[in-house]
Amino acid sequence: MTHSMQRPLLAALTFAALLAPGAAAAGPAQLTISYSQKTADFLPLWIANDAGYFKEHGLNVTARYLPAQEGIPALITSQEQMAGIGGSDAASAEAQGAKLKLVLTFTPTYVFQLWTHPQYATAGALKGQRVGITSTTGSLYSATLLSLQQLGLKSSDVILTPLGGVTNVNSSLLAGSVAAALSHPPATYQFQRAGLVDLVDLAKKKIPSVNAGLWVSQAYIDHHRDVVQNVVDAVVEALRREKSDRVFADSEMSKQLGIKDHGELDFTYDFYVNEVLGTGPLPEVAQVQSNIDALSASNPKVKGVDAASMVDQSFVKNAEKQQAANSGTATKTSSQ
Repeated sequence: MTHSMQRPLLAALTFAALLAPGAAAAGPAQLTISYSQKTADFLPLWIANDAGYFKEHGLNVTARYLPAQEGIPALITSQEQMAGIGGSDAASAEAQGAKLKLVLTFTPTYVFQLWTHPQYATAGALKGQRVGITSTTGSLYSATLLSLQQLGLKSSDVILTPLGGVTNVNSSLLAGSVAAALSHPPATYQFQRAGLVDLVDLAKKKIPSVNAGLWVSQAYIDHHRDVVQNVVDAVVEALRREKSDRVFADSEMSKQLGIKDHGELDFTYDFYVNEVLGTGPLPEVAQVQSNIDALSASNPKVKGVDAASMVDQSFVKNAEKQQAANSGTATKTSSQ
């Protein structure tokens, strides 16, 4: 974890320790859920909000963009109730003393591909070159380390260059100010058109990872389990809508990501629905452990984090059980 993330997180942990766990009002009428990147990983969250699934479950949700470096402290200090972040950021926070639970996985594998300019499209040519990253924590960073390992390279063999948000990384690669960077659709649609080379495709390898997940503090679960269940129920319904209603999903991506090109929308939708979402939203220990393993070399404190203690499968299992029951009831009614 970077010093820039350590300071606000440690301050947040100190502040949270001063709060009485039961001080908040029981069953808040509204809650805030952040998402750490403006990417299609969080499409189910947007659908749940805009299609009214949250309201159907008695929730008034404000979904807002907040980078993980700000979202985790906000989560710990109850400025927000849930956060959509990657497993690497959550594991880094856990190593600092946060108590977070993964209750749903949006994207259960690494979705990134390492793209380069043609002149750097070998491991040897990439040595000593600038590789763009968002920061030295997070899903993109751990995926970058893993991609370098796939090429037989160490992080010290290249110049890892933090650039802030994903948009900055993508534009820097297209502009040629970095030799390589990891990304995924919709950005990679433009990479293809620009003649860049897909050097390592982690998405096709189906490596477990919490590329993006829904995280909650253990304290919030202890006092608001019903609210957490309602959120997960709504998001599971939204995931089903994403897979079954391409037109609505495309309209949400266009609204949230500013995509107007129909080819780019199709490219992104097909990638997520056909390649990424196949295993479903059930959070798995292996997903978190993969993020811990990728970070351990650069952050030894993360190595001691217990992945199993960070996962709670009960909410998704309950949601899927209820969805199956509702589906069975609807089928029985229609046949009468």
